[in-house]
Amino acid sequence: MLVTICVLSLILLFIFIKKENALSAIAYLGLIYIFNKNLDDVATALDWYDYRIQLEPIIPTMLPANLFIIPIGFCILYSRYEQWKYFLIANSIFAALISYATLPLMKMVNIYSEKSWNAHLSFLSLIIISILSKAIVDRLKSKYKTV
Repeated sequence: MLVTICVLSLILLFIFIKKENALSAIAYLGLIYIFNKNLDDVATALDWYDYRIQLEPIIPTMLPANLFIIPIGFCILYSRYEQWKYFLIANSIFAALISYATLPLMKMVNIYSEKSWNAHLSFLSLIIISILSKAIVDRLKSKYKTV
């Protein structure tokens, strides 16, 4: 099922991403992945939360979610909503869905266990990561448009 979700995420990325902004969207996806994966590594190392079930022995923690679902979801929103107002609204809805719906479901089925972490911190971290990534990519885009 997880493989299906990852493949579906990739298909949705190719369907919904604006082709004229593909390079900046992929850069945005990369930044989201880097920030999210590093936060996940730090949080699990500091024992803020724990993944009770490892999906595969060779796949660390929740790499499929950190590599596919979260970055691709944010990337599609970045590509679709260029204006800050709509970008923030769409990202807030997506971050809320991840933080307040998906994580509690993962807790309910014993995949995920919170310790010093909670849904509010997840929401805030996802919003900060998405804003920071957009600011970096947009700044680079504007810098290289003038060259």
